[in-house]
Amino acid sequence: MTQEMVTIPRKEYEGLLEEVGILRNPKMVEAIKESDEAKKQGIKTWKLKI
Repeated sequence: MTQEMVTIPRKEYEGLLEEVGILRNPKMVEAIKESDEAKKQGIKTWKLKI
């Protein structure tokens, strides 16, 4: 597999780093799953604004 370098804005890069950090945290992943299940059951959940 060959590697390719791409350029993205710093703000986008930092956002991706934050997402990866969240997804590596098992407690956060579980909280996301619980929120998704609650939404499916019609329960109103918190909406995060970044």
